Amino acid sequence: MINRQLKITTILSILLTITLAVVSVFGVFVPGTYERETASMAAQGRGQDLVDLFFILPLFVISLIYMLKNKKTAYFIYSGTVLYILYSFIIYSFGVHFNQLFLIYCFTLGLSLYAFILIMCTLNSLDVKNWFSTEVPGRSLGIYLIAIAVLFYLLWFKDIIPAIVHNTVPESVSNYNLLVNPVHVIDIAFALPGLIITAILLFKKSKLGYILGPVSLVFIINLAIALTGMVIMVKIRGISDDSSVAGIFIILAVISLVFLVLFLRQLKTNKRQ
Repeated sequence: MINRQLKITTILSILLTITLAVVSVFGVFVPGTYERETASMAAQGRGQDLVDLFFILPLFVISLIYMLKNKKTAYFIYSGTVLYILYSFIIYSFGVHFNQLFLIYCFTLGLSLYAFILIMCTLNSLDVKNWFSTEVPGRSLGIYLIAIAVLFYLLWFKDIIPAIVHNTVPESVSNYNLLVNPVHVIDIAFALPGLIITAILLFKKSKLGYILGPVSLVFIINLAIALTGMVIMVKIRGISDDSSVAGIFIILAVISLVFLVLFLRQLKTNKRQ
């Protein structure tokens, strides 16, 4: 059963590699891909495409290869990277104005969704909790994930609640000519509650917590690196002189990487069970 799931996951991953590569290459090298976006949004799109092309894609392919060789660490890196792609392409599909890549955005979103579901089913069928020693820093990781969730809830509510009270539209929506900010929707409805639930599962030493803990960290690292690329590209394009936010994202990535290393160091062996 597991081998069959991995075969299907591999097929989906190969297709996902192709669609992600197409989107990234177009975003980086084809002028006019983001011509319907504001200057800031276009710069952010190109910055993320650069990160996807030169960091996310290689990480995704390498982790897939090692996962198929039954390397335990690769399961978590692959899963977190797929989750990052899924998150990103909800935004591409709903937040980017219609362009020639629309169908590719949709295909990438669908492929990443089903690949993530399959890999979660595969991990859930394995004795993942027994992969780790009893020294896993589950409680400290749970506190860290809750802290991130609370921080971003406060950040988004600072933007949203005044607009609701005064019956206006947040600048993050109006400045980009959007109906709503898809990042607000995904984070408030799914991503941030997911981090809190993962933290609770870690506190309870649940098997699902041992799965979602490192997966969440890989997701956060990838997202922080992508956001850093977006901020840097906005600065390069001369749209904003403030690059201090990039430093915050780098710190977030580094702290998450430390937690990931500490967590994965507790793996007992590298044989699938």
